[in-house]
Amino acid sequence: MLNKDSFVPLYYQLKEVLKDKIISGELEPETCIPSIRELCETHDISTTTAKQAISELVHEGLLYSVQGKGTFVSVRQWPMEYRETTYITDEMRLASRIRALGHEFWAEVLTIDRITCSNLVSAYLAIERDSEVLRIRRLKKAAGAPMLIETTFIPPDTAPGIEDADLSRSLFRVLRDRYAIVLKQSDETFRPVFLDSLEAELLGQPVGALAMLNERVSYAESSVPVLYAKSLIRGDMCKTYIDLTNMRKVKEMVINGSSF
Repeated sequence: MLNKDSFVPLYYQLKEVLKDKIISGELEPETCIPSIRELCETHDISTTTAKQAISELVHEGLLYSVQGKGTFVSVRQWPMEYRETTYITDEMRLASRIRALGHEFWAEVLTIDRITCSNLVSAYLAIERDSEVLRIRRLKKAAGAPMLIETTFIPPDTAPGIEDADLSRSLFRVLRDRYAIVLKQSDETFRPVFLDSLEAELLGQPVGALAMLNERVSYAESSVPVLYAKSLIRGDMCKTYIDLTNMRKVKEMVINGSSF
């Protein structure tokens, strides 16, 4: 269900619902999505709202339209992304590194709400589909400039009452200090994306500007995920360094047949 009381525009909420269904595979490639009229009736929204959501998904390459037939899910593209496992310490946090350079860094809480998780979120968190999760949206700023939009999903039982904590603080420290949950490891992916209208407005960038999407699943002591988060980082405020040494070693092993 779309939340009409949220500061997040309805078109963006609908876009995220459809995007989750596409990425999770619930809407398969070449499948015709519901018509504008059906979307309006299902979600009690205007035609303009539905059309804007569809238009942005078409722009992102997730949907395509055929005149007289409808709008369809695009064939999956080969992923251009980098994946790594990160071991977490307090000093490694982005905030710690930026402050070590002498700059201010803080988080502004945009929204905190409870939602029924999508297939995608339930898969990342290893919980039942349609489970309730806490969603925390924050805008993080460095040296006075908006740097990234972070959306975090946490099962309510993992950290009861966390929505009442001061979430302008580091979530790493809130979990550690209030719940004795020390995040140790994250599985992360990085891929380039383009900013839509809402994201561009929050980050002070033009629509269509390049950004880096960082998605991560974080763990404490066990293999049970603590949280799933995605950060949309301004393209002009981030760099990613990749050490290809190990990748070359794997390639050499395969070519030389030493892995068989």
